[in-house]
Amino acid sequence: MTRCPYEELSLAFGDAAVPYLYGSGCTPALADAIVDRLAAGPGGVDAVLLVADAGVRGPAAVVAAELGRNVRVATVPLQPEERHKTLPTVQHLLETAVAEGLTRRSAIVAMGGGTVGNIAGLAAALLFRGTRLVHLPTTPVAAFDATVSLKQGVNLSAGKNLAGTYFVPALIACDLAWLATVPRHDLLTGLAEMVKNVLVAAPELEKKLVVALDGVPADLRALLEVGVEAKAPFVAADPRERGGALIFEYGHTAGHAIEFVSGGAIRHGEAVAWGMLIAAEVARRRHGLSAEDVAMHHRLIAHLDLPDAAGRLRGLDRGAIRAALAADNKRGYGPCAPGEVLMVLLDGIGRPLPGPAGGPPLVPVPVSVVMDALEAL
Repeated sequence: MTRCPYEELSLAFGDAAVPYLYGSGCTPALADAIVDRLAAGPGGVDAVLLVADAGVRGPAAVVAAELGRNVRVATVPLQPEERHKTLPTVQHLLETAVAEGLTRRSAIVAMGGGTVGNIAGLAAALLFRGTRLVHLPTTPVAAFDATVSLKQGVNLSAGKNLAGTYFVPALIACDLAWLATVPRHDLLTGLAEMVKNVLVAAPELEKKLVVALDGVPADLRALLEVGVEAKAPFVAADPRERGGALIFEYGHTAGHAIEFVSGGAIRHGEAVAWGMLIAAEVARRRHGLSAEDVAMHHRLIAHLDLPDAAGRLRGLDRGAIRAALAADNKRGYGPCAPGEVLMVLLDGIGRPLPGPAGGPPLVPVPVSVVMDALEAL
C-alpha cells in the first residue's frame, strides 16, 4: 500500500519539543510514524490504548487496524460531551488501561476533539505517574488550538476545567482528511479559536484567515498555519500558560460560563465567539476599545455563520452564569475582588491590556458588567 507523505513541524513548550505531523489522506503513514517513534523511545512500545471519539468510528477503525499491524491495540470509545468530561470518566480509562495490561512501555492515543484529548491527556498524565501520550485531533479546535497546549483537564460540578495538569505529549499527528468530515457548521464554529488568535495576537494573519474560512471547502492547511503561527511563540516562552500565553484565554471567561451552563448544547467554539463579543463590549465600555475594533470582532465572527445570539442565549439561567463566572479557573492569577472576574481584554486589535502591577494580562471586571455585556448581545 502506498503511504502518502506527511509534513512535520516542531512545537516548543519551554525546553520540550513535540513533533506535529500533518497531511491529507496520510492516515497509514501517520500510523507507521506513531509506532516507529514510540518504539524508538526507552523500552520501545508494547501496547496502545486508543481512546476514540465515538463520532469518528470509521477513521478510528482505520487507525486501530494500522496500529495493530505492529503493536497490540485496545480501543475505548468516548462520547465527546461535556457531561462526560469528569474525573469518573478518567478513572474509567485508567481502570481499563490496567485491565488491558498496559505497562510503563505503553501509550495512550487520544483520537477526537478537545474533549476527548483533555480526558485522555489527563489519564495519560496519571497512569503510572505519566504514560506516553499521542494526540490525533479530528476537529478544528483540537487540531489548530487545543493540541498547541500542555493543558489537560476535566470539569467539576462548579465549572469547566477545574481539575487537571500540564502534560507534554510524545507526538501530535493529524490527517486533515479527518477534519474535512466535520459538518460545515461545526467546522466554522470550531474555528472561533482562529478568529481569537487573529484578534488577540496576530492581526497580520486576518487575510489568510478570511481566505481560508471562505474557501469551499475551507483551506485546512492554511487554518492550521494560522493556529500554530499565532500561538506557538507564546507557548514556547510560557508553556504552562500562566503569563503572556494567558492572552489565548480571550473570550473564554464568559465563553466557558455559557458553554458550561448550556450543558454543552452551545459548543465550545460558538461559546468562545459569544465570549469574545462580550469581552469586546466590556472593553468598549470600560477601556475605550474603539467602535472600529468592536466592529472587526463582529465582522470576523460573521464568517462563522453562527445562529442568532438572542435565540441561543436568552434561555440560559443568568444565576447559573454568574456562579460559573465566580468559579472561573483564572481566579488567583491576579487581584480580583469579590464580585469580580478576571478577563483578557483588548485596548486595540492585537493589543491585550496588561494586568494590574505588571501581572499577567488579566483585568478584573465586575460580574455585573459582564452580565450587562451579555444582555447587549
